[in-house]
Amino acid sequence: MIKEQLQVTQNLITKSIKDLDENEATIQPDNANNNIKWQLGHLILLNDFLVFENINGENALKQTNAKYFLWGTSPKDFDGNEPSFEELKSLLKEQFDRIFNSLEEQLKKDRNEVIELKNIGITMENFNQSIHFAILHSNRHFGQIVLLKSMIDNEKQS
Repeated sequence: MIKEQLQVTQNLITKSIKDLDENEATIQPDNANNNIKWQLGHLILLNDFLVFENINGENALKQTNAKYFLWGTSPKDFDGNEPSFEELKSLLKEQFDRIFNSLEEQLKKDRNEVIELKNIGITMENFNQSIHFAILHSNRHFGQIVLLKSMIDNEKQS
């Protein structure tokens, strides 16, 4: 069931960003805190952290791209060294393949570091818990991507 949920979410996200280019992905509507590029980068970063914790032996949140896509960041933090939107699309596909191929093994492991989201009362001690949260988190940001895309489309038609 988890694999199916991941597959559906991946398909929806991929379909919604397929026709977007860098320019469209970096449009930030006046009443929005970020843009589609930030949403996608944040989703990828947090999935790496929630599903794997460490990437190439280093905490996912300490990776180079974290400074662009962590909580509290925004497109204002982009300095030209962040991944392009095309690179993020590619990273999303690669990440999904990594998650899909290692999911059964990851679900059985404990996290090195417990995640506590005190503001919403969630504690994740193992990957089974954090992978379930990753699906919820991915769907939340998919919704934000769809909303931003709709706002951009509406602005184009005005």
